[in-house]
This record gives sequence, structure tokens and C-alpha cells, in this order.
Amino acid sequence: MTNFNVSLPVAYKGMLLWAVACCISLHVCAQTFPAGFSRVQVASGISNPTAMAFAPDGRIFVAQQNGALRVIKNGMLLATPFLQLSVNSSGERGLIGIALDPNFSTNQYVYLYYTLSDGSRNRISRFTGNGDVVVAGSEVVVLNLDPLSSATNHNGGAMHFKNGLLYVAIGENANGANAQNLDTYHGKLLRINPNGSIPSGNPFTTGSAQRRRVWAYGLRNPYTFDVQPGTDRVFVNDVGQSTWEEINDATTGGRNFGWPTAEGNSSNANFTNPVFAYPHGSGDGTGCAITGGVFFNPTSSNYPAQYTGDYFYQDLCNRWINVLDLSGATPVRQPFATGLGNNALSIDIGLDGNLYYLERSAGALFRIVYTPSVTAPAITTQPVSQTVTAGQSVTFSVTATGTAPLTYQWQRNNTNITGATGASYTIANVQASHAGTYRVIVSNAAGSATSNNATLTVGTGLRNPDNPPTTVSGLAYEYYEGMWTMLPDFSTLTSVEVGGIYSLTLAPRNLQYNYGFRYTGFVNVPADGTYTFYLNSDDGSRLLIGNTVVVNNDGVHTAQEASGAIGLRQGKHALTILYFQGMGPALLTASWASPSMAKQGIPSGAYSRLPALPARAMAFASEADGLRDESVNSLVTYPNPAVRELFVDLMEEVPGAVSVSLVSLHGRVVKSQQFTGLPAGGTSLALSLDDVSNGLYLLRVEHAGRVRSRTVSVQH
Repeated sequence: MTNFNVSLPVAYKGMLLWAVACCISLHVCAQTFPAGFSRVQVASGISNPTAMAFAPDGRIFVAQQNGALRVIKNGMLLATPFLQLSVNSSGERGLIGIALDPNFSTNQYVYLYYTLSDGSRNRISRFTGNGDVVVAGSEVVVLNLDPLSSATNHNGGAMHFKNGLLYVAIGENANGANAQNLDTYHGKLLRINPNGSIPSGNPFTTGSAQRRRVWAYGLRNPYTFDVQPGTDRVFVNDVGQSTWEEINDATTGGRNFGWPTAEGNSSNANFTNPVFAYPHGSGDGTGCAITGGVFFNPTSSNYPAQYTGDYFYQDLCNRWINVLDLSGATPVRQPFATGLGNNALSIDIGLDGNLYYLERSAGALFRIVYTPSVTAPAITTQPVSQTVTAGQSVTFSVTATGTAPLTYQWQRNNTNITGATGASYTIANVQASHAGTYRVIVSNAAGSATSNNATLTVGTGLRNPDNPPTTVSGLAYEYYEGMWTMLPDFSTLTSVEVGGIYSLTLAPRNLQYNYGFRYTGFVNVPADGTYTFYLNSDDGSRLLIGNTVVVNNDGVHTAQEASGAIGLRQGKHALTILYFQGMGPALLTASWASPSMAKQGIPSGAYSRLPALPARAMAFASEADGLRDESVNSLVTYPNPAVRELFVDLMEEVPGAVSVSLVSLHGRVVKSQQFTGLPAGGTSLALSLDDVSNGLYLLRVEHAGRVRSRTVSVQH
């Protein structure tokens, strides 16, 4: 990994990291984990492990520095290596990187990063497996890297696939100048095709072959990196020299992370500062060399939900694992594990949703497991009383905590309902006989909890309108921030912001994830009849007319639509729409239909609200950058300052193309994007800012011969 200066019980000064790693004896500290976590040994007998990869069939491939690729199968280290390469393993050289092909299940391709036996250079090659061993003679050289100097450290070695392309991290071979030289692979993150050729889309399109394969540069020794599932963010863990260890965001190509001029944060506008950096020192949170990092986004896991989307990382010297909470604008470090064994590296997530890491000193692979304490059920979201018209559907739901597995039994008038054994109970075709009180009993091995009663009232007529005497266009909203898996009771929470909007939109949000809205107002029903309302959302949503739940689309899920019907008389009916967003895409649309009206989005003109708002009123930018209150031809931008994306919400009278541009204070267009085929009405556009520098800009929106503008701030 690196030469570096730190103060430890046994001096590392001036020594090669791996050359001394197995010779250092530090006092043994008790391991500490959050409640419920512990580590277990998976396999031992692994000589100087360097990297690992998880196969989709459950096998774990572990690289040994001496050139052997070992296989752990069904919890056992197989005696026969998958292959044995002839390598130069002096210093930090050897077999130091592994990646499995995205189609490994069918093609059995294994990609390895290793040092040739003569020590002349590092190489990336592809091998084909046959069961637990390699097919003899199957090596295909993908890419020979640049010649090595006599220095045996700073080789990098990590490899990952992203969208079918291979990303490779390479150290600067103990020569800082290499990191800024785009005509050498040293000190870079490469982006190549699986056969080693140069893909389209790389940031440097002309010049040497080395330059055209570069994705990011200015790196010292990027020994590990990771790609986040779902978002494709790339975090590179760069081992520092004397002061700072860095976690760098290389999602966008062409970024320069500053080495050797900068270590840690820098005021140089040409360099991209780390997402997070921690200093050298002793104790938890400080160290000497970052040797692993991984996004926690498993397909499934029994870990507490609070860790989903976080970034776990580890340090070689002080034997800890920390975790970064990435939910806010600034990452927040939290301790996780301390007192681990010596020389830990290559932290990753297994197919079982557990964290795994290697220890060179122990020659072992460890798994971190979570065993929650057994707690009795507690109901955190109670079922809601509802009034529906005969023939409609109705759903009662609860949210409960407690040790899994939880069992549910719904009751009507305190009598068990056959087959009603889920967290929700739905009556698809409500009749008068279904009226009564409903509750659920939630049980596990530790006990049970009974929900409040929810009353079902079945009506046979049409609901009378509320028809308030004075209204204005739009809806009122209350905006909240928090993490939920089901819609909370917003009335018990404190809103971050309240205000008015002209159509159902997520525009007032401040965060990309973990927020919620409560929209209130009235919907103007054009004629008597039974109306079916639809909510399409990602994540949970609910629509109420008066106090009646008409549509319940609650829970964490991808985009899905739910519907419900209610009989309404002509006029303005009280409307409430609830919504929360967890991780991933955000979506909320409302539609309606009736026997005389085909399904369509609820138009902005159908919404109204009371004139009074508890906080700021609706304001939009005009051509002169003044503020005015109007319902058409309006422009809203958020957030301000913007970080990675700028959202632009428009209200247009006519359909057509829209041109959105960012102009610097010197009059130079730094970003321009065309949006075609936009419909009339409310539209939300997103402008990526990854390639825009920090500063103040003029946003120009051109549509139908009209130009509007406003000032926005970009702060990464």
C-alpha cells in the first residue's frame, strides 16, 4: 500500500507496509461493536491475503500476495488453489486485485491484477474457471501497465465492474509526479472495456492510449474503491502519506484529486476535495492507511435499517471500522468496531448481507453478524378509521416493531377474521355488513400487542362537498425530514417548512432522500358520481377525502400505483395527500376518473386551498427576477444552493421544447440542456451539476419565444 510515517508501539517509519505487516505485535484490545453485532471467523490458513470477491454461487475468491488464488466454499478453504501465478511479491507487489465478470455465472471469467515475476510491470489478465480450478492456458492479457521503478510500493490493485466496464485503481509507484501525468497509468483510476480497449465516454478523448483510458487522476495509492449499487457512485480510498487518509468521489470522470500537491482538503479550485478525510494518529477514527471501504446496499440483510446506504471503511493500524452516514449534505462519521485484529483490509458485503473483511496477521477471513435482542412487539402506526361507500375497497394497516418473525391476526368486533394474517387487511368489495370495529393482534416469541380499534363506516350515498366560502388556487403543503418505512403521523411531527403550491409537486423539498409531505386543500368535483382516485408513488402515499382514506399506497416500494373509489357530489371536497420518500427515485402523481370522465391527471385548476398560510406564500420568478404570485408561466428552482442536481419546475400554457442554461457572472454559458416534447401544464426538469464549478450563476429558461431567469448558487 504505501510508505508512511506514523507513531505506533512498534515503529513503521520508513518501512514498506506489507513487508512489516506480519512482523508487528500490538497489544490485544477487546473487540467492541454496537449492540447485537459480533464477528465470527469464516476460514483461516490464508497466507498474506490481499483482496477478495464474492461469486454469485456463494464461493469466495481470496487472493494471496504470493500469487495463489484461493477458494472458500461452504465455509471451508479448499486445499487446491484456483490457480497459482508466478509473481514478484516483494514489498507491496504480487497478486493484489480481483474482479469477477458480471456474467460470471455463465462465462466463469476471473480478472486478476498482479506483478510479473521479473518485477517489470503490473498486468491485468482474464482467466476462465472450470468449477473450483482454472482452465489451463486460459489466460488472456487484458492490459499491461506501465513499467515499474525499483520502488516496490504504491501499486493499487482494486478492480470493479460498473455498467459492463472495468474500473482499475493504480498507485503512483512511489513517484508523486506520476499522479499528475496523464500519459502514464500510475496514480490513476482507469475505465476500460473488459478486453482492455478504450471505451467511449472517457473524459480524455485524444492523446496517448494511457491518457484515453484515464477516468480520474491525482491519486497516491488507491488500494481499494467501491461502486454503490443503484446510484453507481464511485468512492476511491486513497492511502495518504503523512497527514490524511482520503475517500474521494470519482463518479464523474476527469476529476483531479490533487496528489502530490494536496493531501486532504485543498483550496485549489483545480482539485476535487475528498468526500471525507481522517487524520493520522492513534485511537478510533484516526490511523495510518485506509485499506477498505464499501457501500452498504445489500439485496437483503438483517442489519438495522439505519445502515442502509452508509459507507463502511477500515484502517490498517488502529484496528477499527467506522461508518459514514451519507444521508445529509455532509457525511457524518460514526464509530462501529474497535479492537479488531492486526492488518485488516478488503472490507466487503457478502451475499448474505453481512460485512466481511480479511486480516493479514491472522491469515483469516471474518464475518460481522448481527443478532438482535428479542423484544416484544410494539405497534408504532395504528389502523385508521374510515368511511367508504358500499362497493368500494378498504384497507386497514399497522406498522409494528419487535423481533422477527412477527405474526398478525385481524379481528372484527373482537372476533378473529379467517385468513387475515398480514400487516394489512383489505376488503375488496365493502358491504353494509362489514361495518364495525377492526383491530389486529401482533405476536412473537416475546409477547403480543393489540392495536387500537378502527371503525369502518359504510355509506350508501354521495359525500356532500365542503365548499368553503373563500379559496385560492393551489394546495397548502407541510414539508418534513426524516427516515420512515411507513407513513408517519405527521400531526405529531414538526414541519421543516410550510407554504403553497399550484399543483401536486415535490418541488419544495430540500433533500434528495428521507423527507415527507402533507398536502391539504380541496379538489373541485365537476359532477355528481363515483370517482376513482389513483396515486402513483415511490415510496409511500395516501389520499383522503375529508377523513376517509380513499387510496392507500403506503410502504417502501418502487414506483407503483394504487387506487380507490368514493361517491362525491359536485363541489369542493376537502383533500389530503400524504407522501414520504426514502432512498432511490422520487415520484408522486395523482389521477382520477369517473363514469363520465376517462382516467387523467388531476389538473392544477381543480385544486384550491384556504387563503391563509401559516408561513411563506407562493412566489415565482418573473422575467425581471422580481417575485410575483401567479399560477401560469411560473418558474421554481430548488434547492438553493444546489449540490449535484438543480430542479426546475415550470408551469407552461402551451407544449413544446424548453432550453435551460446556466450562465456565469462573466456571461459564459457553462451548461445547456434541451428538453423536447414537454406537455402544457406543470413540468419538473432536472439539471445535473456534476460538471459545474461552485459559484453564482444565472439560470435562463427559454420557451415559446419567452426568456425567464433567476440567480442560483452551486455548492458541491
